[in-house]
Amino acid sequence: MKRQAVALVVLVAAALTASGSSAQSTRQSLPDAVTADPKHYTVEFENDIVRVLRVKIGVGESAPAHGHDAYCAIEVSDSSLREGNGPVANSKTGQVFCGDATSHGPANVGKAVAESIVVEFKNRQRAR
Repeated sequence: MKRQAVALVVLVAAALTASGSSAQSTRQSLPDAVTADPKHYTVEFENDIVRVLRVKIGVGESAPAHGHDAYCAIEVSDSSLREGNGPVANSKTGQVFCGDATSHGPANVGKAVAESIVVEFKNRQRAR
């Protein structure tokens, strides 16, 4: 099941990469997720086009500020995350979303481990 999810993410990533233009990321002042937080972010797959991360943030835990190139994410579990003092973002298992290059430091304010698969498009600022 996990291999199927990673394979699906890689296929989506390849399709989006082939259809968009490349741009240099503007998040260079912050470390990438794995460098900043190897406790919560692990590399599942990597090639010259994408890096696939597994993210697991325990209840009450926070990730330090870090950056991502343009990305797509698949939620593996229901989650409730907050960025700083902002609103709580609730996601459901199976939800898929994409975004442009960003930096953040999420905190799990939910009642269970927040888990997701994130596909980063290397050296891309925009997801589309």
